[in-house]
Order: sequence, then C-alpha cells, then structure tokens
Amino acid sequence: MDAAEQLFARRGFAATTIKMIAAESGQNSALIYYYHDSKAALYRHVLERVIGTIADGARRRIAPGSDPERVVRGVVESQVAVLAGNPHLPVLLARELIDWKAAHAEPAIRHLSATLFQELTKAIADGQATGEFRPDIDPTFAAISTIAQVGYLVLASPIAGILLGRGLDGPTDGDIQAFGQHAADFALAALRRPAVPATRASNRLEETTT
Repeated sequence: MDAAEQLFARRGFAATTIKMIAAESGQNSALIYYYHDSKAALYRHVLERVIGTIADGARRRIAPGSDPERVVRGVVESQVAVLAGNPHLPVLLARELIDWKAAHAEPAIRHLSATLFQELTKAIADGQATGEFRPDIDPTFAAISTIAQVGYLVLASPIAGILLGRGLDGPTDGDIQAFGQHAADFALAALRRPAVPATRASNRLEETTT
C-alpha cells in the first residue's frame, strides 16, 4: 500500500502498473492481486486509507462530549498532521480530482461526509444552539470553509509557496503547522458570536430597567 501510494502520486494512475508496485514493494504481482483484484481496486483502497487516516486522526483528538471549539480544532489538527507528514499526498489527491473528478475516491468521501464531516457540522450547530457561535451562519457552509483552508494550502502547494516566499517547492512543514493553528483560530473567530460592547450592554440594561 505504501509503495502504491507513492507511485500513484508520482506517476498517476494510468502510468503506474502492478509490476512497478510489486518491484517497488519487493512483493510479487500475484500476491498483490490476491488482496486487490485489480489495479483500480488497489488505487481505490489507497485513497480510502488516505482519507480514513484523516478521520482516524480527528477521532483521536476529539473525546466524546468535546465542546464545539475542540471539535473544530481537532478536525483541523488531523488534516495538518496527515498532510504535513506525507508531502506526496496532496499530489495524489490533486491527480484524483483532476484526472477522475474524485470518481475513485467517492465512496471514501461519502463515508467521511456521513461521519467526521457530519460531526463537525453538528458541533457548529450545537455551538449556535448554546449561543457560543453566531446564529446567522450556515453550519454546513461553515464546516466546508473550515476544512477548505488547510486543503487549499496543500493542494495548491506551489501557489501557496510563492505567496509565502518559499518558491515552487511549496510551504515548509513549519509553514503547514503554523497555518493549521491559524486556520483553527480563523475559523473559530468567524464562528464566535461577537462580544457586545460594554456601552451597548449598559444601554440595554438601562432600557430594561426603565
């Protein structure tokens, strides 16, 4: 799986063969076909593992009953941990989006949508219900905005690298870690209900007592 992941990222699905994966991993082709009945199945399993790793990382960071802010931070932190630790993954995912319009990754994405993404959306809605978050924001759009920040940084790595002054090699690991902290803070700042200025609060109190 590791060898297949690296080769699919470097060469793309069409240019990668089972023989190449066998040679890279030190296995024989028959053994690979025993576990994956086709190259397409192996490719799909690679994508499922990548996407599943992000979800698993978030679950380790989010304890049952976590408050909404912790859920938001846990999701962003899991994205950063997986993508920063595996620099080839953005290329793999970009190839899948461009070449196949996410056709191979669709089952894994749908599973992620029904689990982690729904958990993030519910956490935002819960924050709205308790008055912690603004009520005028669509929770689903807010969840997409939250995960899109880190996603853009890594999927558009050369562009982000130029914007950060790093060149076409893209952001450094330190940049990604720092941006992850920023992304969580930025999302939460947008979600939190604005504090009522003291003068306005005082005026409201006077109006109520009057």
